[in-house]
Amino acid sequence: MLGRPHDIQNLMTQPMTRRWILLSVCRNLPAAVSLCLSCFLICALLAGCAETSGVTTFYLPNAAIHPEFDKRYTIWNGERVEINWTPTLREESSKYLAGHPRILLANRVHQIGLRHEWKMAGEGTPLVVFTKNPEQTPKERHYPTSGITLGITAVKETRPGQVPLLKLYDSFDPMVVESASGPEPIAADYTATLAVLYSHAENVARSSIASFIRPDDPRFATGVYLIHPYDPNKIPLLFIHGLLGTPLSWQNLTNDLCSDPKILEHYQPWFFLYPTGQPVLESSAQLREDLLATQRLFDPSGTAIASRHVVVIAHSMGGLLAHTLVSDSGDALWNVFATKPLNSLKNLPTDVKDSILKYFFFRHNPSIDRVIFLSVPHRGSVLAGGLVGSIGNRIIQPSKAPARALKDLATQYPGLLDSYYARVSASGGAPPSLVSITPNPLLNGLANLPIKVPFHSIIGHIGPIAGPGSTDGLVTYSSSHLEGAESEKLVPAGHYLMDHPETVAEIKRILDENIARGRQSFKRPARLASQTDSVH
Repeated sequence: MLGRPHDIQNLMTQPMTRRWILLSVCRNLPAAVSLCLSCFLICALLAGCAETSGVTTFYLPNAAIHPEFDKRYTIWNGERVEINWTPTLREESSKYLAGHPRILLANRVHQIGLRHEWKMAGEGTPLVVFTKNPEQTPKERHYPTSGITLGITAVKETRPGQVPLLKLYDSFDPMVVESASGPEPIAADYTATLAVLYSHAENVARSSIASFIRPDDPRFATGVYLIHPYDPNKIPLLFIHGLLGTPLSWQNLTNDLCSDPKILEHYQPWFFLYPTGQPVLESSAQLREDLLATQRLFDPSGTAIASRHVVVIAHSMGGLLAHTLVSDSGDALWNVFATKPLNSLKNLPTDVKDSILKYFFFRHNPSIDRVIFLSVPHRGSVLAGGLVGSIGNRIIQPSKAPARALKDLATQYPGLLDSYYARVSASGGAPPSLVSITPNPLLNGLANLPIKVPFHSIIGHIGPIAGPGSTDGLVTYSSSHLEGAESEKLVPAGHYLMDHPETVAEIKRILDENIARGRQSFKRPARLASQTDSVH
């Protein structure tokens, strides 16, 4: 019997591809049995899609130390030293060293969850500094609510006849990264810093299902988040997660990118967090607004590199959002949604018109340099429709604003909506995310919008077939493939291929190429950090 506890556990732990195969089998079962089984498998699917193993940290004895870095003098290894904050510690970093943050010796931090551990040998003692996020200023609201984590290296410098100097460096600063290629490299432990950050963010990962089901009431605010202090001279890597994802979906990829000094030297990770149960066009509008607002907040003049150059890395449904950052809609999306021009609609309520303009009409963001699409269903996924989509959409509470706008349009202007969306409206709400990624006219319209910047596709495949006719288990090659890509990489992996070695290598290649093409004045990279495979 399917209902036995051990059978349920076995099904819940099946690989994602096998769950999709089981879902397809439901179509051939009697209706009542199929409905029951599909309901259960939807739950299994949600658990699988939302699954982020997370990171667990544990600390060896004497991991915590208690120097006072906000004082002129402190005790370091039993010796009185004078504190020196080097220029690598920008204001965004240095203010979190004041007060009483938790300071850990990085080599006493052990972790489970990140597949590799990356360190840089050199002078000094790598530290991890963790403190609460006071969330008192607009900028602080763009850092993790779970806490702010800094990677610091303390280097003691002896001075004859004087108290030794303890120099504090930001391990992620370009100067520290560049030192690795010189005669006096500065030590750093990148993985320990990320491990402490992610270990405190488990509630973010757990929030993904609730935000999918109740998109109007997400536990964490929609927006762009930084995990390192803002650096005006680094290019943001804007990561956009997919269905039931969170920024933690990128934890292993982010860690592996930190293995490359050239990436550390030139890029900084940013993440867009959003409730994945809401319509794609609503999330897309929020992305466009929030990216621009974040850039203006940290750089009102708009002159910083971070305001003028961004690389987007998007997975699955996140790629649909990213497409709207790099294309001009004109009236193409409205024309596949409605049968009449927008300006022909008389007495349109202001709030409805504002929503329409926000969702359907946009121009590309000129600060985006290029986009990397990972397993993106540009033309939808048939597995998001049918019985699976029907049941899934019943558990999602539709976003109120789009639902109200759709209802008002259908009521006030009979015959306005395309037949597909007229049926959606008649079903009682706005199209939630599963309907949004079912093959439909709007997705086709979005896929056909020309992309204004160089873009790359990384597409997974299961089994011996790669390319046309293949699938990653959730999305077919024909849906993920876009003509005009500067490169297309086929990876022998399923849909969740973000941390596959070939994916990581391809992303590094693209990012190196981006620097070579657009930043000829950049200095040569430091040598590669050393890798240790985590033993779990």
